[in-house]
Amino acid sequence: MLWFGPLYTFPLTTSLYLSLVILCYDGSAGGGCKKLFRKVGDRSSEFYPEINDIRRDGSYIYEEFIETQGTDVKMYTVGPDYGHAEARKSPTVDGKVERNEDGKEVRFPVILTLREKEIARR
Repeated sequence: MLWFGPLYTFPLTTSLYLSLVILCYDGSAGGGCKKLFRKVGDRSSEFYPEINDIRRDGSYIYEEFIETQGTDVKMYTVGPDYGHAEARKSPTVDGKVERNEDGKEVRFPVILTLREKEIARR
């Protein structure tokens, strides 16, 4: 399989989803992969420079990685008329979770456009 640019692989089995999301880097980006996992202490990902193959041992969804300058946005919807979004440091940056003095992950509110709210509503 030939691919260009970073690529996420997600297992089709949802029970394995959180433990097996992998971000693969192609040779032009230096190769290797980053395994993402549910937060453990202050970590949420680990980089493995020696792993350079795309997984083919099961059923996966392959998705292009979209560069976001290190920020993830999480969108929450409650019913058809309310949506809330928060931004956080992406686990793909360095795998370290930023926490406040109370030990909670640092997140920031995001103002959604009318179009984004409409998309979330569907």
